[in-house]
Amino acid sequence: SIGIDSADAAGQNKVTYAGDIVMQYMQEKYPGKIPEMYIEGGFNSGKRVSIIHSLLGKGHSVVADVVIPYDVVTRVLRTTPYRLQRFQKMHNRTNEFIGGISCTAHAANGLAAFFIATGNDPACVAESQAAVTHFDVEWVDGEKDLTKCNLYASITMNSLIVAAIGGGTSLPAFHAARSMMGVTSANEIAEVCAAVVLAGELS
Repeated sequence: SIGIDSADAAGQNKVTYAGDIVMQYMQEKYPGKIPEMYIEGGFNSGKRVSIIHSLLGKGHSVVADVVIPYDVVTRVLRTTPYRLQRFQKMHNRTNEFIGGISCTAHAANGLAAFFIATGNDPACVAESQAAVTHFDVEWVDGEKDLTKCNLYASITMNSLIVAAIGGGTSLPAFHAARSMMGVTSANEIAEVCAAVVLAGELS
């Protein structure tokens, strides 16, 4: 396999070009005849979800987390930190039981909206949703009181495919969207994207 640092580009095309060069080199240097060579064998699982995205990662690896006070959870989300974390743990266990790759509620929704708004490739939602959402209670002042505890929420995104250059990212509307967010690099875009997806997991 070929791995590259694609900087602010998503990198799929760069890997393909690099693969082509490597194939040409092998054909030139190999003493025998190579009957068939394929630049894409399917192992990278591009634009389709697979366990390889969860295990090895691809693109950006980002963790977003937040602590939400008890009163905000009850007033805005209309539940409690304890009930949310119980539901989320049940949801993740069920997802694992049925063979799911992504342990999230609906990360694909936030990803699709964000990708379209920023000029990133919506087809990459498939591999980018290989993520794990985690909710837990956070005790206040060491008191194990479920009527006062805060909510800790996080999402780990191991295969976030976003770019600041290339493809549709250069079009004026998408450039304006990134400007409004105050981001210029793919790393910054990945961080904002993870926060957006976590917000969706909490809604």
